[in-house]
Amino acid sequence: MLGHWFKQLIRYIFVGALSLFPLVLVLIVVNFLKDIGISAYFSLHQYTDSFGITVGLMITVVLLFAMLGYTIEKYGRSIIISTIDRLFDYVPAIRTIYSVSKKVANMLSGNEEGGKKEVVLVEYPKPDVWVPAYVLNRHKGVCVLFVPTSPNPTSGYTVIVKEALVVSTSLSLEEASSFIISMGADFVKKDELAELINSHYP
Repeated sequence: MLGHWFKQLIRYIFVGALSLFPLVLVLIVVNFLKDIGISAYFSLHQYTDSFGITVGLMITVVLLFAMLGYTIEKYGRSIIISTIDRLFDYVPAIRTIYSVSKKVANMLSGNEEGGKKEVVLVEYPKPDVWVPAYVLNRHKGVCVLFVPTSPNPTSGYTVIVKEALVVSTSLSLEEASSFIISMGADFVKKDELAELINSHYP
């Protein structure tokens, strides 16, 4: 009897802790941003030695980010970013790192040239286990895929598979990211995905 009561107590504690997981996640993100802001403030303050100038510079940087985002969303490009791209093209050692980083950032933000990133299903890491993946490249019947991991969609594995093994979906990058971050709790377009997977089995 005591053992059963103890198991129930552990179960209640576990369920209660999980119910607060979204709040804890938000607090972690807010605390992370707060730490970045405080660190940036003190770093700037060491050079300016003025509260007003430091806060003014931080506000200017935030407005610059907002302006860059607005320009890219509205016009698809930014003069500032284009200028930085051209400058790094002349630095061989940094050019490769910058180019790859830019491609990854564009992929994750959905702003990659050539249209929206295609989300597919693939059996990985073994048959009968399906995961969402992003198509990076196609060539001669093979696909280069990025398979993100939960709950962090920016980490994962780059794999090369036969194109015939890839199942196309109508999932957007945002929908796939939401599914991955929520560890499957946000099961978007579940009817479509269930039909696609079930259709592969006789």
